Amino acid sequence: MTSENLLFDAAERVGRIREGRLALHLHLSRLQPANREEGRIRIAFRLFETMVDAYRGQMFLLTNSDIILICKDARISELDSMVYKLRALFSTDPLTYAESPDGQDRFVTYYDLEADYDSFFALCGQMVSSAKKMAETQRTAPQIQPLDAQTLTSVLERIGATDIAGVVRRQACIVINEKMTAEVAFQEFFMSIADLQKVLAPDVNILSNRWLFQHLSQVLDLRVLSVLQDTGFRKMPAAFSVNLNMATIETPVFQQFEASIRGKAGLVVEFQLLDIFNDLDGFFRARDKLRSHGHKSVLDGMSPVTLQFMDAELFDTDFIKVSWSPDMIDDIKTAEIQHALGPVGFDRVILSRCDTETSISWGLSQGIRMFQGRFLDSMISAVTMAECGKSSACTLNQCTQRHGVISGRTRAECGDNDMLDAFPPLKAIR
Repeated sequence: MTSENLLFDAAERVGRIREGRLALHLHLSRLQPANREEGRIRIAFRLFETMVDAYRGQMFLLTNSDIILICKDARISELDSMVYKLRALFSTDPLTYAESPDGQDRFVTYYDLEADYDSFFALCGQMVSSAKKMAETQRTAPQIQPLDAQTLTSVLERIGATDIAGVVRRQACIVINEKMTAEVAFQEFFMSIADLQKVLAPDVNILSNRWLFQHLSQVLDLRVLSVLQDTGFRKMPAAFSVNLNMATIETPVFQQFEASIRGKAGLVVEFQLLDIFNDLDGFFRARDKLRSHGHKSVLDGMSPVTLQFMDAELFDTDFIKVSWSPDMIDDIKTAEIQHALGPVGFDRVILSRCDTETSISWGLSQGIRMFQGRFLDSMISAVTMAECGKSSACTLNQCTQRHGVISGRTRAECGDNDMLDAFPPLKAIR
């Protein structure tokens, strides 16, 4: 008996007495794979359990990670409030802020079962069919194992025997000065989880266990720091930015990396909001230690939604990274962001995921001066190609891809590796 079968049976019973009944469908299956880890799905499920008791409801966690709640005489305002909290939990995922082409909310769907029962019942039937097909596919497909103690040991052994430089990515953070010229403030180096999965563990779902993945990420921290220390950049970045666990700050490997760049480059350490909540005391110790050594810290993973739930200034990081979303240009949303970030100071804000010129224009109008995103990656590549004597053999897309890696075939195919590490300044932003 699957959750989908139980849902279908419940929907049949509700069909007999529909008055005051309402259903809510959270489309968590649409989340990006990195955000669809079991730990977060379980947190979302537990958050909604209060609605079950309050409104004589039934809740179903489906095979595809969707959640459906059926309840009676529920206050829409309270359900909306709970959905709002879930958007904050998954705030870095486009699903929480990007509408479908027809303007519908892709994150949640409400059904008034007095009026919409037939469409909801049809959905439940589709869920049963989809679950059967998924089960059949899983029986015939190569078995993907969950991350457990045994598979973690296997993955760690593979990490030890693999040159992981090929899955390290980088992206420049641009600072725009008052004269509207721009240069690279720092280069962020991070692990591509998709590539890591493909190279190291195609048979293991490394995101399936939040706590074991945390241990895995601590090991990966050390490998990334070692790779950056040994890469041999043609031109040293002005500053390195790395995403680290708090515990990594206390390791000898971090201290070795710190010593290797001392006097040559700055250091910026980014901490994920979810990790900070898991170890708040550890975060404050790590932040203070970095500051005492002259390094910078970043509060990462912020969005317009999370900014409304917490006072970002309380974390007292040097910078706060906020993900851009198209709805930020709305006057009400802009006012909310101004209220949340005003005490912090927009000169301490990094606007990330800037994939269009609109995002840069909006940020500049708010007083933001630091930006990251694919739009800027393309601008850097365009300037590079204008100055590179070998650019006739490349496309803009190829140049952008080569800037984004530090090792491997993609980089080796470049005719001038010196230009890849130079990151020339952008002469003008108009």
